[in-house]
Amino acid sequence: MNNDNIQSIQGKILGIYSKLQKDESIQLSHMAICMALIGEFIKNQGRNRFRITRKMIMKNSQVKSLSTYHRCMKDLVRKNIIIYSPSYHPKLGSVVRFV
Repeated sequence: MNNDNIQSIQGKILGIYSKLQKDESIQLSHMAICMALIGEFIKNQGRNRFRITRKMIMKNSQVKSLSTYHRCMKDLVRKNIIIYSPSYHPKLGSVVRFV
């Protein structure tokens, strides 16, 4: 990764954090899932679009409830933090992009 890419990733993460911080309806579960998504974003070298699995994000965020996971993902989409394209293929994974 070059210096410009690192700065771009840092800027994106700071922008996400700023959006979350300003929204009073954001709960700890939203933050945990967002941190897991940011981890995957970084692992994918800051690529605009990256793949996730529900199992992976639930494990990394320590969210145990399926309903909490789905509610938080839906809220993050509704609040224009992520764009989420679900895949119903168990191995392929869904595509996520930060707005």
